[in-house]
Amino acid sequence: MEPQSIGSIDVSVILGRFDDSDLDLVVKSQDIPLGITPGGVIGGGGTAGGFGITIKEASNADNVILWPAISMDNPDRRDAIYKATVEALNSAEKIEATKIGFFTLGLEVSRIPSWEIAEEIIKAINDYSKEETLLDK
Repeated sequence: MEPQSIGSIDVSVILGRFDDSDLDLVVKSQDIPLGITPGGVIGGGGTAGGFGITIKEASNADNVILWPAISMDNPDRRDAIYKATVEALNSAEKIEATKIGFFTLGLEVSRIPSWEIAEEIIKAINDYSKEETLLDK
């Protein structure tokens, strides 16, 4: 996708593998829950009493911030994503980062709809871009 400008910040959506070594700061999930629920369903979150496995998202970036542990069952998931995005943007500003990446695999595996994730990230970037910032991507 071609970059779209939100204020002074260029935003791109990239699907698939991405080498994050060129980014100054990334936001990823620490543990992505996978497993079999008591009902025998393979899925993320809610595996209490069943077999559970977690995987970690690898990163080559120097600065990594973690998404909060949330899932579809969390009624405040949108607010948590928005707040985590704002915190990441503030952290990026503190370390004088110019490029930041938001990796959402862990949130999507937790069954949070991708459109909810995208809406909250874009809303936070839009609000943040109204102030003067060092971020450009």
